[in-house]
Formats: sequence, structure tokens, C-alpha cells
Amino acid sequence: MQTIQMLKTLCQVPGVSGGEEKALEAAEQLCEGLGRCSRTVHKSLICQVMEQEKGRPHLVLNAHIDEIGLTVTHIEEEGFLRVAQCGGVDRRLVMASPVVVHSAHGEVPGVVCSVPPQLQSGETKSPKLDEIWIDVGMSGEEVKKTIQLGDKITFVGPFTELENDLVSSKALDDRCGCVAVIRAAELIRNYWRENHLEPIGLTVLLSAQEETGGLGAATASFGIRPTQAIVVDVTFGTTPEIADRHCGDLNKGPMIGLGATLSRRMARALMEAGKQEKIPYQVEAMGGGHTGTDADGIVKAADGIESVCVSIPERYMHTPIEVISVRDVDDTAALIAAYAKRMADSQNR
Repeated sequence: MQTIQMLKTLCQVPGVSGGEEKALEAAEQLCEGLGRCSRTVHKSLICQVMEQEKGRPHLVLNAHIDEIGLTVTHIEEEGFLRVAQCGGVDRRLVMASPVVVHSAHGEVPGVVCSVPPQLQSGETKSPKLDEIWIDVGMSGEEVKKTIQLGDKITFVGPFTELENDLVSSKALDDRCGCVAVIRAAELIRNYWRENHLEPIGLTVLLSAQEETGGLGAATASFGIRPTQAIVVDVTFGTTPEIADRHCGDLNKGPMIGLGATLSRRMARALMEAGKQEKIPYQVEAMGGGHTGTDADGIVKAADGIESVCVSIPERYMHTPIEVISVRDVDDTAALIAAYAKRMADSQNR
């Protein structure tokens, strides 16, 4: 399956933090034939591509499968739904959005509403999340038969192909990372097979609940106990309003992270691999001891896991119209595979 089709497949299924089941099912189908798949108690997907032999390194490729969304917290007598956020929802962009409520009885379409500006007094401001509601067109009695407290809500964002290898969709954060690590694992496995190399451990970890604190990756890493981890997430892409120094350019390759908790050795090896294989990349300085990715939990798992971030530039993060480059996804996979080849060279000398 082509990269763009993999992206479309993953992005168009729901998977709000804590309700990732359908996204996990789609991802597991994409991993079919890649390795043995299992799920953790916190609903992360683990695909063991190559088993680790004693004394050999074990590389985990991680991306998070969950997306931002809402959850039902109260049902009004008139049938309107009150909600809370799951992850970093930008309330400025919530208003008038079409949504889907995922209930035990099926998918229920709705729209996000609030008091119209014409009926507000004083200066009009973006409403807080506790000031909005979801209208699904049902009476209170009908809603209570169909929707329950805790049901997850996703934003509607069609998958759109733009010019210059760009695509727009909801949930590209971080389904594009999921596609990149699956692609990378395929390249690495094929290289090992074609060259009859002594296997390293290779595991794909598609983690749950990153948007709500990183529980999935941190706990899964305790069980896997790899020697190294490459964490693929998104970072801010350049737009007219944001200074270039804070962003990465689309179609110029992934960004290799440099930060206090991240491995400089792995970052340098990725850069050297990119130069050697002529794979474009950019560099991202991550200040302080916090990356805002699953790497923050993985580095602290077990007795510590050497980790590095590789980020795909993305415009309009945490909106239903996120934009990334398909070319950057392929370059991310190629860069990770090139890094693994260098591991093979050092292990087989």
C-alpha cells in the first residue's frame, strides 16, 4: 500500500485518547505480515518485527495512535451535550465544527454550538469549553437512549490531497508518525533479510493516550525494555505568522531533536546517516528537559532508555485541517532505516 493510502486509512478512523480501538484495528491491519502484534492493558499496539537475541541491541520505533477530541460529561434535559476536552483542543477553532459522537449504538453526527454573538453582551470572546454544547438534533429522552456519559467525540476533517505532495486531515498528529514507523520497520526488516544479517530486536510501538499524558508509551516501554527508542511525532511547520526559528519547513525532511533528555549520540548518528544516504533532514533544538512527546515517558522507563525524537513538520496542529508532506513521511522512514543500517554495520564488523 502506498504511503498516502496508509495515511488516509489511519486518519479517517476515530481514536480519541482512551478510545483508540478502531484506530488500533486499522493499524494492526497495516502491520499484518510485519510481525506478531499484541496490545497492552492501556491499549497500545506492539508489533514485534525482529526478536532480540541475547547481547544484541533492541530498537523501538514509537509513534502515538491517539488523537485529540472531546468526551461527553453531561446531557441537558433538552438533549444538548456538555463536553470536556481529551488532549489539547484549541477552543478558538471548536465553534461551528461538525463532530461525531461515538456511542455504543453507533456514530451520531452533531455540531458544536454556543450563544450567538448577537445575543451576547459586551465584547465577544471565544467561549470556554464549559460554555459550549453539542447539538445532535435529538430530544433529551432520545439522547439518553443512545449516548452515555464518557462517550468520545471526534472532529470531522476530510482527507484532502493538496499540491506539492501535501495532504490535509484530522489526526495527522500522529497518524503520520505511525505510518512512518511502520514504513521504517518494513525497510529495516527487508534489509536484514536481504543481507542475511544477525537480527537485532526491532519493535514498533503505536502508543495510546499520548495526548492526555503519555501513559501508553511509558508503561509499554517498561514491558519491552529496549536499549534504544526513536520517537516520531509532529512539530510545528512554517506559516506566515510563526517565526522560522520555531518551525520546520514542509518537504525538507524530518527534524532531528536535540534536547537535555535526548541522546546526542543517536541524534548525531541520524544526521550522519542522512548525509551518507542523501536523505534531507532538519534540526530542532528542544529547550529544557521536556519534549512534549512520548519520549518524555520512554526515557524514564525501566532503568532509563536512550531515546531520540524525529519530528515531521505539520501546519495547523490540533485542528481538523492539519497539513503535512507525504514526502516528509517517506524521508522519515528512510532516515530511520539508514540509522538502523549503521547499527548493523557496527554490530557486524
